[in-house]
Amino acid sequence: MTDEYKPAIAKLYEDLEKASAKVADIKKTINMLSALSGESEPFNDVEPTAISGKISLRADQFFGKSFASSAKEYLRMKGQAATAEEILKALEDGGFEFPSNWKTNLRLKNTAISLGKNSNDFVYVKSSNAYGLWEFYPDKVKEKKKHGTSDEKQEQKNNGEDKD
Repeated sequence: MTDEYKPAIAKLYEDLEKASAKVADIKKTINMLSALSGESEPFNDVEPTAISGKISLRADQFFGKSFASSAKEYLRMKGQAATAEEILKALEDGGFEFPSNWKTNLRLKNTAISLGKNSNDFVYVKSSNAYGLWEFYPDKVKEKKKHGTSDEKQEQKNNGEDKD
């Protein structure tokens, strides 16, 4: 290849990079608006927008609140299910005070355990390895009510309304 074409090729690569970045930005925006409207994100070939890009958290957003309250508040702000990693990062960014027995290197594990154990508040979405709120899944709420939770069953037994 002769040297006379190298500057033109370099310029075209620059233009291509700028155009690719613009396409990625447009896809991210479409994903963000889709998520905000409760739909799934159509483009999975772009990195998700950072939490701070979608949700503005105050440094003290979760300060003084319980784990469940903080996680529910974050999920409502996000408007869709989130992975344990996303929830942990949001809690950290929002000033949540983790229990003293939650060692830093075990926080992710403890977050996932707490979300999983609190099935009256959180729904595990197996297909995306994420946790959502029951209110996000009205059909699942009906299923939950049909089967009844262990707390509801205990309350019915205590009131003499045992279904079983």
